[in-house]
Amino acid sequence: MSTSGLSETSPRKKIRALYVTSFPTKSYRRPIMAARALNLLGIRPIIVEGWRVVEAFKPARLIASISRSFPSPLNWISRDIAYELGTFKTTSSVSPSLCFNLNVVGAVGMRMAARDKPLVLDLQDFTIQDDHTIPFYDEQMFKASTPDLVIFTSESIRKLVESRYPKLLKRTAYIPFGIDLATFDRHYIPADPKLFRSHISATDKLLMVYTGAAYLWKNREGQGIELLLRSAKLVVNEIPNALLVVQGAAKPGSRIYAWIKAWIRRLGMEGHVVLLPPMEPYAPLRMSMLKTADVLLLPIGDVLGTYYSPQQKLFEYMAASRPLAMVATPARLSVIDEKGAYIAWKREPSDFAAAIVEALTDGDEASARAAYARRLVELKYDWQWLVPQYADQIKQLMKSGDSLLVQ
Repeated sequence: MSTSGLSETSPRKKIRALYVTSFPTKSYRRPIMAARALNLLGIRPIIVEGWRVVEAFKPARLIASISRSFPSPLNWISRDIAYELGTFKTTSSVSPSLCFNLNVVGAVGMRMAARDKPLVLDLQDFTIQDDHTIPFYDEQMFKASTPDLVIFTSESIRKLVESRYPKLLKRTAYIPFGIDLATFDRHYIPADPKLFRSHISATDKLLMVYTGAAYLWKNREGQGIELLLRSAKLVVNEIPNALLVVQGAAKPGSRIYAWIKAWIRRLGMEGHVVLLPPMEPYAPLRMSMLKTADVLLLPIGDVLGTYYSPQQKLFEYMAASRPLAMVATPARLSVIDEKGAYIAWKREPSDFAAAIVEALTDGDEASARAAYARRLVELKYDWQWLVPQYADQIKQLMKSGDSLLVQ
């Protein structure tokens, strides 16, 4: 088998676990948490980036390529088939004792290739319909893959699924994203806040900072970029010295980038918004940006899968110990409350703008809330606490089955 997309995270060990992820591990670090947990158990983790495998495996690559010419829903179903074929090929080649798949797509391929091995779904999010149900397609994927354990990063999604589909899943657990605080601090503490301000020529501005990808789903945008821009316009009307920084939302030249630029023009926000491309998570410029931010922003769009997910950046914002303004969602409120953040309780520009203005003008109270958020991460959401919890869930799963024994 081609080794493209494969990375081994420890020396050779007797029991091997395969983790397939649809995102690069540099930007989406959940597989790294899983690998550390597996190492605690004496298991050799192998991380595979699923789409790289699709590119390296000709039949899967061909299906993915021709899917672009199909109408919806045949186009995305064909892409799913290509991905499932990739996970089947990889799982068959690696022959792991334990299988992990990020989210739902790819799980059926893993199950077909390793029918007698435990299968764990590490569930970041999935499509939730407007009536708060799972699409029929996703429900059938759950049933066909028969996961032995589903680890939810969101307690809100876990409760939703268990309440509406009590017989769908055998075993579940909740382990939040959290943050690898030691690694974050190693890059964040030495960061120079002047670096970013010099880079964007904004030494005397109040910086409102949003970092993270944006995406369009049908006629909706999931992260709340439109809400972010509308709210920032209201803030600038009240505080002319405020400047919005949107980093990592889209690459220049992409459809979503053009969409954002169109909204900036429509709102007359030229000169008040700085658009920056994606960066490496721990790039010095990005760390400087977080450190010099006067407020960090968490809007929300109208895609329920995102609405019910707390998102990685929440924990990163909290670790940065800078004032945080966010729109309330069930997932976020399960992590932090008004003691650590300024909260807009409605998904309206006026409400979010009011929270941002309060965070920018609240002085010592804003600093106190930021310090509280940082302390909360240290006590509850640092990986030094979450990795052992993850390992314990895997250990319990292995003890409950006959095919694996913890060494």
